[in-house]
Amino acid sequence: MFPASANIIIIGGGVLGASAAFQLAKDGHQDIVLLDRGPLASGTTPFAAGQTAYLSVSPDRLPLTTYCLDFLENFADRTGYPIHFNQHGSLRIALTEAYLPELEAHQVAADQLGHELKFLTPEEAKELVPTLDVPDAKGIIFIARDGYVEPKSIAIGYASAARDLGVTIQTHTKVSNIEVTEGKVKAVHTNRGKIQTNHIVVAAGAWTRQLTQRFGLDMQVVPVRHQAYVTAPLVDVVPRQPIVRLIEPQIYVRPEAGGLLVGGYGYRPVSFDMDEFPDRFEIAALEPDLIYYSRLHNAATTYFPTLRQAAVVQERRGLPTITPDAKYLVSTVTEVKGLIIATGCQVGGIQSSPAIGRMVADLISGQDYFGVLSAFAADRFGSVYSDAQLRDQCETVYGNLYLQPH
Repeated sequence: MFPASANIIIIGGGVLGASAAFQLAKDGHQDIVLLDRGPLASGTTPFAAGQTAYLSVSPDRLPLTTYCLDFLENFADRTGYPIHFNQHGSLRIALTEAYLPELEAHQVAADQLGHELKFLTPEEAKELVPTLDVPDAKGIIFIARDGYVEPKSIAIGYASAARDLGVTIQTHTKVSNIEVTEGKVKAVHTNRGKIQTNHIVVAAGAWTRQLTQRFGLDMQVVPVRHQAYVTAPLVDVVPRQPIVRLIEPQIYVRPEAGGLLVGGYGYRPVSFDMDEFPDRFEIAALEPDLIYYSRLHNAATTYFPTLRQAAVVQERRGLPTITPDAKYLVSTVTEVKGLIIATGCQVGGIQSSPAIGRMVADLISGQDYFGVLSAFAADRFGSVYSDAQLRDQCETVYGNLYLQPH
């Protein structure tokens, strides 16, 4: 039966919405409804790389990233649903001396936490990743507790745990509008009917800005196309090898089904207005940028020569949400009481999901577990950007993602 009312409605059944539903129910909130326009985890979530990078050099992010690491390491204990966390570490590589200070800052962060971080020679790195060829790298660090997960399993795990705690999940339910009366949320209108409510959490990913514009708000966040590809199995890929992150060319490479998953940033970033797409558009149908793939592949083969002969068996495309300052947007909205926005994870939604869920629950409960919510407030941008300026700035942020301190 489709509900006529709910205390809390969450719009978006991807990894952020599902995490928020779980955390709210875990905290004791009741009468929660999670809506998704398609099946659960059918937007950008399943196309993510699912990688973690918990050692942040940013003071306001480190408490969040370490919280997320602990949550993912203990996901089954927290939710009751196991996931496969391929925790084989990561290599972060500076090819020039310009980025050595960033590696040293990671060492400082590791020392603060009492965690292990090793500087490696190119030869030692090649022992871990036989396909890697960076003989002239100026600095390489190995972060042992990094890893990657299967993204969809995380979202389904959250949603399943939320359902066990009493959350109602309605899929194939498209939200057409949010009803606001006298500055307060009143209802959600969908293709299946209207639901009265006291609180609405918009975790609609690429559709977040489009949805809020319908009732006069303009969230400063836009979706930007991200692409990656997966090769056929390669004989020299070690299944337990770490993720490789090359700073200057902004490339990441990790094992995937016996081959390699290759992705990157800085190659022809393009943002989108979701109103440009047909009503029934799905992210899986997003057109590829073949020039992007060509440039990414050519750059990657410089450091992974084995890719020159590798067959590509899968192309991945998603629309992660980007903010102008590369920070989350997790916030109440001054103009509309009862409305919460959860978006802007750049390309880190999977690893950030435990903290995003925690912060959404805090916003409804009037708490601040991490003490950093003000940094992610929706009103921090004011009215600085026109639409064109916003898209240009977010494309620039995406295009320099690995070159910024994390």
